Amino acid sequence: MKKILLEEAKNSSTLSKELISNLLETMDYTSMSFLDWAIDVLKVLKVRIDRGDKIQDAVSGVTYDKASFQEFVKKNFSSYVHSQVFASPDKMEKAYFSLKACEGGYNLVLAASPKEKTYEWISSLSKRFSIVKMIATDIVYIKDMKNNSYTPFISENGKYCRYCEKEGKIFEV
Repeated sequence: MKKILLEEAKNSSTLSKELISNLLETMDYTSMSFLDWAIDVLKVLKVRIDRGDKIQDAVSGVTYDKASFQEFVKKNFSSYVHSQVFASPDKMEKAYFSLKACEGGYNLVLAASPKEKTYEWISSLSKRFSIVKMIATDIVYIKDMKNNSYTPFISENGKYCRYCEKEGKIFEV
């Protein structure tokens, strides 16, 4: 379905209610895949409008020019999406994502704040090293305080490990 709507954005002179609705819904889902799709569609529309194509919005009836399209994106989408569509590459807003478990893996989800924690402290091994877990996966890492780097904690059997807070133990995955 998303491919059909992207084709509509590339070729149609009228943006259907379905396309507008799908674009606006992406702001309800902060997953990376939804945001990327919206940015791709909006960039296609921006290029078409910049080259002079007349594109009408079936919902509002507006025929977009550069200014009205930019206002539409600014009003209806996050500052991150707006910056990805309109800013020069060096001025694009940086966004942070966190991991959320889903069926078959993890989704990247737009973080509410750049200060949202990714790791949680478990214990200090020394002044330089701590054991931490990635909050989304419970996978254990060694944090090097000097270099501010993280290395997966690998068991003697060569396996990743998870931390069980309830038992206070580290187990192989």
